[in-house]
Amino acid sequence: MKIIVSNPPWPGPGYGTRSNIRWPHRRGDKVMTFPVFLAYLTSLLKKHGFSTIGIDAVDKELGIWEFVELVKSYGPDIIFMEISTPSLPYDLECAERLKESLGCKIAFIGPHVNYFNERIMRNYNFVDFCIRDEFEFTALELCQKLKEKSSLKPVKGLTYREGEKITINEARPLELGLDKLPFPDREDFPIANYQQAFYSGKKTALMLSSRGCPSRCTFCIWPQTMTGHVHRARTTKNIVDEIAYLIKNHGVDELYFDDDTFIVDKQRVYDLCYDLLRRKINIPWMCMARVSNIDKELLKKMKQAGCTQIFYGFESGSQKILNNIKKGITLQQAINAVRLTQKAGMYATGSFIIGLPDDDKETIKETLKFAIKLRADYVQFALAEVFPGTELYAQAEKEGLLKLNSWTDLDGTHGSVLKTRYLNNHELEGAVRKMYLGYYTSPMIILKNLQNIRTMSDLRKILRGAKSVLSRVLFYKE
Repeated sequence: MKIIVSNPPWPGPGYGTRSNIRWPHRRGDKVMTFPVFLAYLTSLLKKHGFSTIGIDAVDKELGIWEFVELVKSYGPDIIFMEISTPSLPYDLECAERLKESLGCKIAFIGPHVNYFNERIMRNYNFVDFCIRDEFEFTALELCQKLKEKSSLKPVKGLTYREGEKITINEARPLELGLDKLPFPDREDFPIANYQQAFYSGKKTALMLSSRGCPSRCTFCIWPQTMTGHVHRARTTKNIVDEIAYLIKNHGVDELYFDDDTFIVDKQRVYDLCYDLLRRKINIPWMCMARVSNIDKELLKKMKQAGCTQIFYGFESGSQKILNNIKKGITLQQAINAVRLTQKAGMYATGSFIIGLPDDDKETIKETLKFAIKLRADYVQFALAEVFPGTELYAQAEKEGLLKLNSWTDLDGTHGSVLKTRYLNNHELEGAVRKMYLGYYTSPMIILKNLQNIRTMSDLRKILRGAKSVLSRVLFYKE
């Protein structure tokens, strides 16, 4: 039985980033995120004896027909396609061409499937399966049942077609034992192809040490559509074993933990730091965290163990906005987190969202002013996007705040598709561009960035970041 696990093509201007992206979108520069969930699935299927190939068509810059021809050369029995909301029209076209050319089974995976699985199955008969929530073990079980030619009814998390009937099996419980997963496949998805702008290493590897986030932010797609609100962690030994493997076998010189939130159980983080130090694994690493979950002693230990940068979700410079999106943090906590992180000798970076439902001209001004006041080492700005399955999407749909002609309007190149209660779409045009320009031309931020250059790695990161920011300013014209 031959299997392909794929990030399918996303034709059009720029580069469509979908796999392992919390906000699938187009961007001007080719800066791809390592498709860690696809890599997990590929390695899991290989471990269980299936002839499996992982293909990232976006990274390979393949068009739909080029991708179809490549897939034909392998002759798979089933192809798993990670789809997303803004790329859906292309995903459907690609799936239909694959079905016409090969006749193989086609399975859709990814957050969009979780919300629209029944609709997809009912409207598009060339899609054979939709896998809801986290997909690795459901996909494995599906392949085993297909190989055995046995009933699919026991496969939890699967939506499939039986003749004219659409069957939605019961949900699969979140996998608590993450150590059951083999390390992600780094052969079919080479590390060197996925080096993001904020990396300072020459060869940085993205990892997951845990999944799930207990927080309830209304806009965040993964906890609401895939990884859930239960925080589940790998064992410290399993994490450090993978780090040692990456250093020895792939020459990795930096790590990035792309967990939903890295610091939930502080003792877990302490244990990880102690194990890194005990095993004398000396490698720089970065992570994402909430501004409300850190303290001086923990930061000190993280720094000792090699942490160089923490990425925070600041989201807004208005406390009213933070409260309304259920962020569960305060502006003062954000300031404290940045100061403590920098004082511990690490970079404090983060992101802001513009155009949330209660944003007006004043709150947007407050956000820019606050971002400059924070003096974080790097920040990014994004328009609020609403994805099916999130509380924000339900709220926007109910209040008539969405302006969507097509799902492709959510790819980040069409300006704001979400108007606020006080600003229309036209008034939000160019908001991200203005925020980037206002922030990175601020004398205080220019001085801050110059002060951050202490090593060649720092310079490399600054240059990468500047190139990325410039590409965004030029690409997001609206």
